[in-house]
Amino acid sequence: MFKRKGFSNLLIVLATCSAFAAAPAFAADFSGGTYTTSGITLSFDGNGHFRGSQKDAVKVEGDYAVSGDQMTFTDSSGPWACPAKQIGTYRWKTEGDTLTFSKVSDACKDRVGSLTPHSWKKQG
Repeated sequence: MFKRKGFSNLLIVLATCSAFAAAPAFAADFSGGTYTTSGITLSFDGNGHFRGSQKDAVKVEGDYAVSGDQMTFTDSSGPWACPAKQIGTYRWKTEGDTLTFSKVSDACKDRVGSLTPHSWKKQG
């Protein structure tokens, strides 16, 4: 009976560890990096600045901030930039090398259409 109980406890510990290992990343886990989808590159410098490019041409850049599982975007320049007053807030999630966004609030329809329908693959 002791061996069975020990084995059961081991299974519980292994299942718990597996759940944490497969859990999506949040807040402190977002360290930036470069992600691509459909010919668009989105780079986060890890210090609050992002840049969106297409074919090596910068199309939008600005600032981002992460709080928990939410990320806010404030565009500052570029032909794809939304007006500065239109701050976008998104729920973000990484699983493996894939980053996805879902809109929390954003009046800028172009940014919503660029970020949310895609899965972004981490480069490098």
